[in-house]
Amino acid sequence: MRSPHALVVTLLAAGLALTGCTGSTPPDETSDAAPSASGSPVATATPVPADGPVAAFQAWWTAVRSADTVAACGALTEPLQQRMMAEYAAATGTEVGDCATLIRQSSALYTAAGLPADVSIALESETATDATLQVTYANGDCGTVHLERTATAWSLTELSEECAG
Repeated sequence: MRSPHALVVTLLAAGLALTGCTGSTPPDETSDAAPSASGSPVATATPVPADGPVAAFQAWWTAVRSADTVAACGALTEPLQQRMMAEYAAATGTEVGDCATLIRQSSALYTAAGLPADVSIALESETATDATLQVTYANGDCGTVHLERTATAWSLTELSEECAG
């Protein structure tokens, strides 16, 4: 089954195809939001502290769905941001300049596709420094999420396409 980042890449590829058929409205919306994004290639916001890894993942997923680029990108480690942007570029042939753009496009595509925001999260393991979650989305996709505890928050370090089984 596909993970959230694989689903994002798939949806973004589909969104690019749909954008060509729907006129200029979606690019204008993206352009309107672009000035609020940082010019850096990677978002560097501090992750929002959460009570634990499950709450951190829920906060990230809510941020993605609501296009809260600061919170969504801030919850991802820089290597994961880079990997997600590279996967998008490989799947679509289009470079994404920064994490904020990826999150905005993902949010718009989730909404356009009518994908439900519901997730089921199971804590598989947790130590003082890392955690592993099993996540199942309302559409049936699932995956493993790895998080790392920093001094102030839990950060997502990996989103896999493999379901616990």
